[in-house]
Amino acid sequence: MSSAATWNDSTRPVTPARARGGSWSLYLVVAVALAPIVVPAGPGQTALLDLVNLFALPAFAFALLLTRRPVAVPFLVPVFLIAVGSLIATLAAESPRIALFTMMQDVYLFAWFVVIVNLLAHGGDGTRLRKTWMWVASGLALYGLFTVLAHGGSLGDLLRPKGMRAMATFTNPNMFADYLVVSFFIVLSLGDEIGRLARWGSLGLLFTALIATKSNGGLVALAVGLAVWTLARAWTLRLPAAGVLALALLGAGLTLGGYWLVQATGLGSSELEELRSGSVLKRATHSSEDRMKIWGNLVRTFSERPTGIGPGNSRLVELSIEERVRKESLLSKEAHNDYLAYLVERGPLGLLGLLALKLEALLLITRWWRRNSRGRLVGGALVAAAIGGLVATSVHSLTVESFHFRHTWLFLAVLCAIAGMNFRWSRSAQAAGDPYPPDVRRAAVA
Repeated sequence: MSSAATWNDSTRPVTPARARGGSWSLYLVVAVALAPIVVPAGPGQTALLDLVNLFALPAFAFALLLTRRPVAVPFLVPVFLIAVGSLIATLAAESPRIALFTMMQDVYLFAWFVVIVNLLAHGGDGTRLRKTWMWVASGLALYGLFTVLAHGGSLGDLLRPKGMRAMATFTNPNMFADYLVVSFFIVLSLGDEIGRLARWGSLGLLFTALIATKSNGGLVALAVGLAVWTLARAWTLRLPAAGVLALALLGAGLTLGGYWLVQATGLGSSELEELRSGSVLKRATHSSEDRMKIWGNLVRTFSERPTGIGPGNSRLVELSIEERVRKESLLSKEAHNDYLAYLVERGPLGLLGLLALKLEALLLITRWWRRNSRGRLVGGALVAAAIGGLVATSVHSLTVESFHFRHTWLFLAVLCAIAGMNFRWSRSAQAAGDPYPPDVRRAAVA
């Protein structure tokens, strides 16, 4: 086994897809289509994709035994840290059964992620997979909007703080919002690989559906991700650093100047307050109050049990009557924060592993760009979208536990496939005088 950070030509991942024709290519399409469909849920929060994987994962393992080729295992060290932290925390868990079940879910998701990474290893930049993702996400966005409008809502109601929230085929609106944010950057990554009408139409649908979820965390994550995407795109286009800095300072100056003008003179303050109180932004106050109660109690729990309370056990923490967030129970809800959940449930090692995984993912993409962009502006849209999407989902992890979502691991698999592109052609293509494979050239955006 080899970590994604240390891949080389002598340890290229196995690709059963090549040996089995189009069967594995079809599986990738099915995986992208089924990953966001989590309702109706089966026993243990299983979904349709898990039923398919019941056959696909053993088949992949059998293919490995036949080929006896090494398999790439990205994020091996971070996942090891998470596993050790989880095991230590389970020793003193309130419910060892829930902790063991949660770790079984972790193992399953990571095993599936490894399968996707290896199937994509010789598939270039995963263009077909990303196109499929775009069409599936657009369809789910339409379905989410339809379910809201079909219940007597209007387009204007989408912006209001109250009313039905879109959730499409997910268990809750925040989960749907996370999928929409990741999908937004998947569409951005396509660059000129798909027509502008389809691309911009899809982006418009995804954004409208995101508003319909009324998820402030999702909107903030998208805004931060787009800001980082803009900087990353400027980096990949090799725009002068001075010009980019000047534009950034100009934007910051205008924003701060406008804020000072409103605060100092009151100009437009009534209109801004009306906009806030009449839009989804009003939900931020109530949501933040509930989350602060949960987070405050979890921090106190961690101070008492710094080795962790066990994976999945944060929902078993008892709250005081004043702090309760459920009328019918004194038990807490989930942490609604990946970082705090990993710290409290799995201890410092768990949080360290999570942070190391996200850092390694960022380094994989940036290192790929530094190695493969010499002399040509190729793959820039792909790299900028990968960085922006990674930052966006990391920001959303502050208000939702996205690390057990299937689409999160699918996005990480696409990211690893991008980072591994250069290894496929690193010798044969350079020997032919062209270090840039066709898949990378197609990803170029002028």
